[in-house]
Amino acid sequence: MAARRANHWCPKTLTSVLLSSTIVGVIVGLWVVHNASYPYSQAIFDDPFAIFVRQVKYAVLGFGLAVLAFSIPLGLISRFGWTLHLLSIVLLLLTLFFGKKVGEAQRWLSIGSIQFQPSEFAKITLIICIAFLAHKWETAANIKQRFWIWVAIFSVWSLTVTLVLAQPHLSGGLLVAIIGIATMFFARLPIYLVLATLFLGFGVGYIGQEYLLHSYQRERLQSVKWLNFSSERENEQKAYQVRQALLGLQVGGWFGQGANRGRQKHLFLPAAHTDFVFAVIGEEFGFAGSFIVIFFFGAITYFGLCVASQAKDAFAAGLAGAIAFSLWLQATLHILVNINLLPPTGFPLPFLSAGGSSLCAILLGMGLLLNVSKNLVMKAKGRGGTENALGDGRWRDWGTHLPSHRHRRRRQINFA
Repeated sequence: MAARRANHWCPKTLTSVLLSSTIVGVIVGLWVVHNASYPYSQAIFDDPFAIFVRQVKYAVLGFGLAVLAFSIPLGLISRFGWTLHLLSIVLLLLTLFFGKKVGEAQRWLSIGSIQFQPSEFAKITLIICIAFLAHKWETAANIKQRFWIWVAIFSVWSLTVTLVLAQPHLSGGLLVAIIGIATMFFARLPIYLVLATLFLGFGVGYIGQEYLLHSYQRERLQSVKWLNFSSERENEQKAYQVRQALLGLQVGGWFGQGANRGRQKHLFLPAAHTDFVFAVIGEEFGFAGSFIVIFFFGAITYFGLCVASQAKDAFAAGLAGAIAFSLWLQATLHILVNINLLPPTGFPLPFLSAGGSSLCAILLGMGLLLNVSKNLVMKAKGRGGTENALGDGRWRDWGTHLPSHRHRRRRQINFA
C-alpha cells in the first residue's frame, strides 16, 4: 500500500522537493550553528564567528561535492564505486597510524591545513559499494557466484565497521553497521541474506567487544539511567551533559525562550553546537521548534524512500533508500541522546550540527539521491534511465535507450 502511494509522486516533484529541502537544510543549519556556537567560539578563538565561517567554507565544498555526485552518470558511479570505498578503507587505515589524536580517540586525518574525518565519507562509499555488489548478486548466473558475492558484501561491511570501531569511534561504528544492513535491504537482497549478515556480524562483534571497546566507552554507557537498575549508580560527572540538555528542553516548554535567548549554549552545556544542538533548539524554540526539526527529517526520508521505491534496479534502489534512511537514523540517534534515551557517544544532527566532514558527507549523499531522482525524471520523459543495464557509463549516456513510440498509419485496402 505504501509503495503504491509512493508511486503516485511525480519524479520531477520528488527531485524539486529533495533539492529544496537540501538548500533549506544548509541555510537554516548555518544559522543554527552560529546561534549555538558563538559563545564557545568567543571563549576559545576570541572570535564569535570563527566556527560559523569554517562551517560556511565546508558548506561551499559540500555543495561542490553534491553537484559532482549529481552530474556523474549512475552507471559510472556503480562501476567505480568499489574503488571509492577502497580509498575510504585506506584512509581509515591511515587514520589508525597517522591520525590526529584527541583524548583517547584518533579519528581525524590532516592534509596540509585541511582536517577531515574519513569515517563520515566511509558511510557513503559503503552504501555505493554494497549497492553495486547487490546489483551483481541480482544478475549473477548461478548460486556459486551469488555465494561469493555475499562473502564480498559481508567482508567489506565487517572490515569497515571494525576499522571505525578501532579508532575508537563507537557511535560511528554502530552507524556504519546499521547503514550497511539497511543498504542490503533497500538493494532488494533476500531477507535471509540480510538476516544471515546481521546475526553473523552480531556474533563476531559480541566475541570481539573486549578488544574493540575502551574503558571510557563502557563508563559512558553506564552514565545513562535506563541502562542502570538503580538511579543511585548514576555517574554524575559522566551524566552532566545529559542533565544540562534535559534542563534546556524542560525550560523551553511549548514555544521556547525565543531566538538567541537560550542559556545552555553559554558554556553550561558542553558540545552545544555539535552533539547537543537539538537541546539548544528545544530551549529556544520549544516543542514547536523541535517538532519542525523532526518533521523536516521525516519528510526528507519519506521522499527519499519514494525515489527508492520507483527505482527499477537494485543499485539505484539501494543507493537512494540507504541514503534517505541514514539521514533519518542519524537525526533519530542525535535526538535520543539529547532526551537521555541513548548514551552520549557523539551523534551529530545532519545539516544543523557543526562539523565539516559530516556536512560534506551529507551533501555528497544528497547529490547521489538527487541523481537517482533525476534518472527517474529522464526515464519518465522517454530519454532513458538506469533500468537494469545501468547505462554504459559514458558521460552523456543516462542508461539504456529505447525507441520512442511512433504512430503507424494503417494501409487502406479496397475490397471492391
